[in-house]
Amino acid sequence: MGDDDGVSDEDRLVGSYRLRVFRDIADDGEVRMPLGPEPVGFILYSAERYMTAVLMASDRPNFGAGDILRGTDEERVAAFATSSGYAGRWEIDDGHVVHHLEAATFPNWVGTVQRRPYELEGDELRLFPPRMLMDGKQRRSEVLWERLT
Repeated sequence: MGDDDGVSDEDRLVGSYRLRVFRDIADDGEVRMPLGPEPVGFILYSAERYMTAVLMASDRPNFGAGDILRGTDEERVAAFATSSGYAGRWEIDDGHVVHHLEAATFPNWVGTVQRRPYELEGDELRLFPPRMLMDGKQRRSEVLWERLT
């Protein structure tokens, strides 16, 4: 997927991006925007080949008591259900951005390798996570990021 100017996709990918669209499509055709129509998030790819991503809904309520470690069970469940974060090493391999995760809010991802087909055109990065179980259904996602300049 590299450009004709000889710049590798690894070099082209390095940078910071803002989340624009996050949607998923269930095997039965249902389309959702699980973080709402205006999600908030960033993904950063460093030249040292580390990455980090944070995604969340824009309308998340604050914890009532304001204690970072003592939200109610309901507040903590809602906060977890409306956000995701992960980080680790990254590489490009055979048309995929590959994330070697060392940290993740979803514990099952820690220590895993997450491969995403991608499109990198101009300032837009599209990632296509594989089908996975979400909210009781197999779904595939489409995530659109815009480079910060």
